[in-house]
Amino acid sequence: MADGIPAGLTATEGRRFAFPVGGAFLVLGGVAWWRGHGELAIALAALAVLLGALGLLFPTRLGPVSRAWMGLAVAISKVTTPIFMGVIFFGVIAPIGLLLRVLGKGPLASRRDAASLWHRREVGARRSNLSRQF
Repeated sequence: MADGIPAGLTATEGRRFAFPVGGAFLVLGGVAWWRGHGELAIALAALAVLLGALGLLFPTRLGPVSRAWMGLAVAISKVTTPIFMGVIFFGVIAPIGLLLRVLGKGPLASRRDAASLWHRREVGARRSNLSRQF
């Protein structure tokens, strides 16, 4: 096992890989057919049927296919995750922070002119408050 991707599959794991991925290819083939891309639709449907048949007949032999598929998924995620997180940060979080700063508000209950950020406790510490804190 390298990079957390198992080399071999049990029959159940092979079917868990083959049927959803084959179903996804079948759906993509249907979308391609609906949009008028006949050759692509046939290729995707054939791939879906092949994957489904292999999942039914030889699910333990799908280990290399599953390993390649997961390796591709890991490689794609290394590119798309930083892009997605950057869009979320610069498109949502940073504008909210800038808007709050312009309005002079902040999510923390602190004053800019305070000598300390500590808050005085009205009630002293009790032994009953220390158990099951979370």
